[in-house]
Amino acid sequence: MLITKSQIEELLNYRYDGVPVVSVYLSIFPSGSNEGDHVAAIKSLVHRSKEKLNGTSFKEEEIEAIHREFEKLIDYVENLKNPGFKGLALFSRVNNGFFQVYELDDPVKDNLIVDKYPYIRPLFAILRMYRRAIVLLFRQDKLRVFEVFGSRIKEEIDLFTRLRYDMRGNDYIFINEKKIQHRKESEYHKFLREASNEVLELFMKRGANYILLGGYKQVAEDFYKHMHSYLKDRFAGYLDLPFDAQEKEVLEKTRLVIAQKVEEEDRKVVEKIKEELSKNGDACCGIDDVLKHLMCGAISLLAVEEGYTMPGYMDSKNGFLYVSRDQASGAGDSIIEVSDIINEAIDEAMHQGAEIRIVRNKELMEGLEHIAALLRFKVQ
Repeated sequence: MLITKSQIEELLNYRYDGVPVVSVYLSIFPSGSNEGDHVAAIKSLVHRSKEKLNGTSFKEEEIEAIHREFEKLIDYVENLKNPGFKGLALFSRVNNGFFQVYELDDPVKDNLIVDKYPYIRPLFAILRMYRRAIVLLFRQDKLRVFEVFGSRIKEEIDLFTRLRYDMRGNDYIFINEKKIQHRKESEYHKFLREASNEVLELFMKRGANYILLGGYKQVAEDFYKHMHSYLKDRFAGYLDLPFDAQEKEVLEKTRLVIAQKVEEEDRKVVEKIKEELSKNGDACCGIDDVLKHLMCGAISLLAVEEGYTMPGYMDSKNGFLYVSRDQASGAGDSIIEVSDIINEAIDEAMHQGAEIRIVRNKELMEGLEHIAALLRFKVQ
């Protein structure tokens, strides 16, 4: 599923009426893999959640209903056969049949939350960390529109059906060829203007980052002239693809362009961080310094080398993060061990409204100790 901001907003705007909602995030691995077992993971999450429910404000009948919902979730996960995705988000409202599933391209942190509203922060994290592109392929009289997000692609068939340049058989009313040609050009540019408006609406609705053009080069170039300035600012280039290209071709070439654009953006961000560090300005690097500024709400942008993980500790009372137990020696018995403090730091940074950059090119992060940040202010 291609997750969009509007879909998440619909999830939030659903009338839950104070009835408990179970939110589950789960990494999905092939059966028998050494990386993990999603069936065992969901059972473990459910077991831990059952122990916690008795100390909550839920009524006895609500807890019984939640337990039944847990069994439905376990049954769903057990029946996944050779899934083609790596992560799963499930939302289930107790006792009314509401059940929403999101299939994710990447693993997620296993979690199970029972509350009066769905826990959607990880879904917003996916939207913020990955780039979405709208791809247009042109012919003289037609337009094909694709949405690309991660390793997924979807053709917008409805838009394709509506947007078609058509003379409607009116050529006969013109007296000479010049007038006919003028009429054709007028209809052609009307088609491009209408297409531009429709694509802008789709682009905004999907929360896309880039727009790419392909198909007949002349028509694509003419469309660019009619594009809204907002789209022009997000134009990522022309694709050497025919109008009738297969989805696989569109996906491959689009992902290549997106990867190049993301690396360009990452490079600019890292250069800015290094520039600020060189003059002792508003930047920091290394996990200790990053956590110090994060706990003070001072980070505006967090850059993390892809794949960088490490264990750590969290104060369950206030959410403070520590690399070692010694650093948290004054916090008492509220300190808990976490398997990946980097993931917790990313989650906290997003909660504070910071931009997140997962930098795939490890060479860019050399000298920054795998993690760095631009700051709103510096903490001494």
